[in-house]
Amino acid sequence: MIILGISDSHEAHACILKDGKILAAAAEERFSRVKADCGYPYTAVEACLKYAKIKKNDIDLVVFAGKKAGLFYTITKPPALFSVDDWIYQNEKFWRPKLLENKELSALDDFYLFRDRLGDSIKENPYYALVNLVEKNPKESPYEILNKIRKKTAIEQIGIEKDKVIFIRHEECHQFYGYYSQTDFKKTPLIFTIEGGGDDSSATTSLVEEGIIKEKYKTNDAMIGRLYRYITLLLGMKPCQHEYKVMGLAPYGNEYHGKKSLNHFRMFDKIKEDKIINLKKFKDVYYSSKEALEGQRFDGIAWGLQTYLEELLEEWILNNVKKYNLNDIILSGGVAQNIKAVQRIASCKGINSVWAGPIAGDGSLAIGAVWAATKRFSNDNIEGLKNIYLGTEMHPKDIDEVIIQASKKFKVLSSYSPKQVARWLSNGNIIARCEGRMEFGQRALGNRSILADPRKHDTVQRINEKIKYRDFWMPFTPSISNEDCKRFIENKNNIYSPFMTMAFDCKEDIVDKIPAVIHPADKTCRPQMLKEEDNPDYYKIIKEFENITGLPILLNTSFNLHGDSIVENPQQAIKTFEKSDIDLLLLGGKVIIRNEKNLDI
Repeated sequence: MIILGISDSHEAHACILKDGKILAAAAEERFSRVKADCGYPYTAVEACLKYAKIKKNDIDLVVFAGKKAGLFYTITKPPALFSVDDWIYQNEKFWRPKLLENKELSALDDFYLFRDRLGDSIKENPYYALVNLVEKNPKESPYEILNKIRKKTAIEQIGIEKDKVIFIRHEECHQFYGYYSQTDFKKTPLIFTIEGGGDDSSATTSLVEEGIIKEKYKTNDAMIGRLYRYITLLLGMKPCQHEYKVMGLAPYGNEYHGKKSLNHFRMFDKIKEDKIINLKKFKDVYYSSKEALEGQRFDGIAWGLQTYLEELLEEWILNNVKKYNLNDIILSGGVAQNIKAVQRIASCKGINSVWAGPIAGDGSLAIGAVWAATKRFSNDNIEGLKNIYLGTEMHPKDIDEVIIQASKKFKVLSSYSPKQVARWLSNGNIIARCEGRMEFGQRALGNRSILADPRKHDTVQRINEKIKYRDFWMPFTPSISNEDCKRFIENKNNIYSPFMTMAFDCKEDIVDKIPAVIHPADKTCRPQMLKEEDNPDYYKIIKEFENITGLPILLNTSFNLHGDSIVENPQQAIKTFEKSDIDLLLLGGKVIIRNEKNLDI
């Protein structure tokens, strides 16, 4: 059975599944170049079909993730297009009147605020017909109207029959993604989803009984995802994009500066037995927090928020572990992307294992949707995520065209070896690698990566100032050969984390040896545990670097400038190379060199 999965939430994307196996998956942002793009992922659909060599008339089923899409959110695209000022404006003009002044405002009123601010280009959105239809049919459910438009849009692109386009509940997509993205289906896990909000809930608990995922509990009152979103805004950063920056800032804070913030956050939710209970003390998140936290230090606020998130999750999960007598944990939904919380749960007494799949938030919903549809409509065995290299691959002709143009400005080598790359890295060069299939999701795992020597702390400053323009408090991450991880990180449960989804404490004797990939405040790292079979060429570079330095570790960050999407093709790769201070670009088996300093060619 061939199934096309579509997610039009934030980080909109598409995927193709055939006979239970994901053939291709890609986010719309890689093609539109609009980071965190939302709405119908037309180009991603076409790219996945082309790469997978699937003809449109061979598709058996089209599956949309979510039965209640974000209405006008899919047109205004707040995570992608809103500035911090836009988010604040929305709170002032829509959420304050609605929540605090009890004015009767609808999602259409919210849309009117931004229709002119975002310009006429939004009228090109295939979902824009929603505006007129809701205006003309105020008594009809706007979600039903939008679902008709969603279905119509897919039919026009694919040419499929109407009854072969279906919708899968948002939370169910998270549950299936969490379970089937793991590497070991033999375990009987507890599955938790927690996020800002789905179709009808913000937190769920599920079991797997006789191979069937069965939801046991749900609530729409869990506030932690919404709280994290709006505290991100209060700290001057973009909601739905920069929550990870707040998490990275938190270890710099402490109880002395953060106690008042923590006590405020504790007034939102509490755990009662196996449930999350909203204490109903506030009518909103943003303004109540703005008033309560005025004058508090930014690092103390971040510390208090992260501490609250971790203690809330720990109590909720451990109470469910006790209730169901199950201690293998799966986390899915946006909050599952909090790598420090995942680490906290993994360290709890009585927990055997913790799994959070790559891009556990809405950026993976379509994959969860096709797995759910496979289970429901076919007898195919679902093959989980063996790796995340599911994106497009560069065409040789495109590579050649870029190389010809680049050779007019830069020195170009026609080939390179892993040993040469390792030597260049050990000499202090910063190298971009654009090879093979693009990774799916927000983590670059070697194929669309910027690589550097983890031993040199000044590398962090250089990457930040000349390439990434990254916030000074944010750490970079390491790629480590999987069999060597035990030398560098504390991992008593031997948890396998191949996709940079979990933080680990570093062993004391190693901290000073790899300062460029360790969080300066809490001495943790977020590794990619790389097996040779998952990416042989990248693995060889790491092992050659070990032959030179004794360390099977490389600094690995995504190949993009700050605020840009990760590069997808050769043209984007060379453009990013030219705009940055990267020393060398590995592209299609060739090397583009900015200068020959520190090279031994």
